[in-house]
Amino acid sequence: MRFWTFPLLCTLSILLSSCELFRTTTRSKPVSRQTSYRAPASRSTTASRPSYGGSSVSRSYAGASAAASPATPGKYALTKKAEYNPKAVRYDKQLVNDVINTAKSYGGTNYRTGGGTSVGLDCSGLVQVSFKQIGLKLPRTAAEQANVGQSISVSDLRPGDLVFFNTEYKGFGANRINHTGIVTHINGSEGVMFIHASSSRGVIEDNLYNDYWQRGFIKATRLLD
Repeated sequence: MRFWTFPLLCTLSILLSSCELFRTTTRSKPVSRQTSYRAPASRSTTASRPSYGGSSVSRSYAGASAAASPATPGKYALTKKAEYNPKAVRYDKQLVNDVINTAKSYGGTNYRTGGGTSVGLDCSGLVQVSFKQIGLKLPRTAAEQANVGQSISVSDLRPGDLVFFNTEYKGFGANRINHTGIVTHINGSEGVMFIHASSSRGVIEDNLYNDYWQRGFIKATRLLD
């Protein structure tokens, strides 16, 4: 009887130890899983959302400002065509007198290509500085000035109007405008006087009805309406 009792007790002891070990292991596993699960959960909390949302907002704002900033300057600012618009200065006898008197103040001044001062000036330079006196900004060349204002006929000319010519009037450049002047006086059937900067005689007045100027006449325009 004792021979069988001892082995049985040993077997029971081993079984009890195994059960206790199994229970300990199964209890520890949920704890370890919960711990490992909480760690990534703490990393994926609201800390990541503001960083993503903040960056997306800042990028879209930066993009909008970058896209808007080049469009603001210049594109809708005053253009050259607007600056040259004669409607900005209405016809007024005093304004016309100011233009003509300014042009006449350069009388006798030597011709100088590209010039616009009392040292020397060319035809378009004389027109430019004369109208600048009343605040009207004009282009620099005679050809450009011819595109400003309202085209009129010779019979409608009045002081302050511009007359344009081609002084070569032959060959390929027969219709190319290369000269201009300011009407100063209407003398009925005797003619139309205009002041201009002659390449050979400097600033001087001439008669539009002169054969030389009639042959080279291209058009007339009005800036003050």
